[in-house]
Amino acid sequence: MNNNNVKKLLAVLSSAALAAAVLPAAASVQAADTAAVSTLLGDANSDGKVSVADAVTILQFIANKDKYNLTGQLLDNADVYNRGDGVTARDALTIQRLDAHVIASLPEGVMDAPAADAVYIHLKGDTAEVEGEHAAVNGSVITIDHSGTFYVDGTLSDGQINVNIADEVADPETVKIYLNGASITGRSAPAILITNAENTSINLVDGTENTITDGDTAYAGDNLGAAVIDAKDDLTIKGGELGTGILNLTANTQEAVSCNNDLKFNGGTVNIKTLNSTDKTDAVKGKTSVTVKDGTLNIDAEGDGIKSGKGNVAVSGGSVSIKAGNDAVQTATTIDISGGTVIAGGDRGFTAATGVNITGGTVYATATDNQVDTALLSGSSQTVALLNCINDATNEKDGMWKKANTLAANGNKDIAFTKKYKYVLVSDAVINGAKSCTFTNLSTGAAVTHTDGKQTQFQLSNITVFDKVDPAGLSK
Repeated sequence: MNNNNVKKLLAVLSSAALAAAVLPAAASVQAADTAAVSTLLGDANSDGKVSVADAVTILQFIANKDKYNLTGQLLDNADVYNRGDGVTARDALTIQRLDAHVIASLPEGVMDAPAADAVYIHLKGDTAEVEGEHAAVNGSVITIDHSGTFYVDGTLSDGQINVNIADEVADPETVKIYLNGASITGRSAPAILITNAENTSINLVDGTENTITDGDTAYAGDNLGAAVIDAKDDLTIKGGELGTGILNLTANTQEAVSCNNDLKFNGGTVNIKTLNSTDKTDAVKGKTSVTVKDGTLNIDAEGDGIKSGKGNVAVSGGSVSIKAGNDAVQTATTIDISGGTVIAGGDRGFTAATGVNITGGTVYATATDNQVDTALLSGSSQTVALLNCINDATNEKDGMWKKANTLAANGNKDIAFTKKYKYVLVSDAVINGAKSCTFTNLSTGAAVTHTDGKQTQFQLSNITVFDKVDPAGLSK
């Protein structure tokens, strides 16, 4: 968002409110690192209430993220308009509307444009037809130059949808792309490219199956290193109201999804495969952050499963399944799991710089090398068990246990490991706070043992490491 748009929204706030709110807002955000962080929706400055000061905090964040950064819970608190689409100036306006009693509560839903205002993009092999404004066709490239609602159907055999809104006309609204039974192949450039936009969402229309892929030759020139879906700004992939839309994303040579800012998954079913075993291509990369709030995300990657280059990876809902050739999840800061289900397998399970914080959800992470650095688990409030397994005597090659030997705590049968393993991290609500538990090999029904091959009871504390775990266990 450019500075002119920020100034326009700031002008909406009275000078008296600004004078009272600017300094407290900045101070509160900085203090949130050392005090309990508010979870009140709309409370962006963590002062325990929702007021015009929170709108100012959001505008400061948009204008200068380096100085007024919002992360973690406060960033989630700030997302009050069309939740899941990221923080924009519209969120500040929504808080002002609440303060002025124009709306009664938060969050505020999307004010969808009338159907007549939607733009329809019909893909036609090597070109497209457009019904509506702000989408131009040049050969096999369709360029969207303004926020709005864009429905996409048909097949594009080698082309691109490019979101490119000029800075001088940028606005705080979201570019909403609805994949409505679309198939897009980007053989020489990203199939979907977000060149410039404040926020973009890719929406999976209920009841549709959509396909995005690349070709067999790596991108070159200006597209060197780009992903099949490549976003320079914030991107959200969402489902419809019923959550029945599907996206199948196959990256033959490139990485699958890459975002320079915040990347969110918020509904529908997204199946991602990266097939380049030579370059070990990654599946999901969000430079600032990656967040999963809802839906189903299935990843099968030759490289890393989910990676954040500068920030965190957070899962608060939905279902995530990862099979990775390298790290299942890798971050520059923290991995934060507060809800949902995460089944992750890789050479290494969870790799983080400052912390792996498990406070809720169902989490099973397997690894052939190391599942997690135990020193990073100090911020986890939900019980965590770390299982260091003996070698599988039937596997002379590397001693790893086949993924069919899925281990589950206290009878939880809704688990399926994604990859062979030797190390397992388990944090499941069924064992949270318990003094002990049992693990079962779901394939054989055997009771898993540890220490001396006879112990089937696993005595638990908050973080407990068990050695000489035998997945073959004791048969009934």
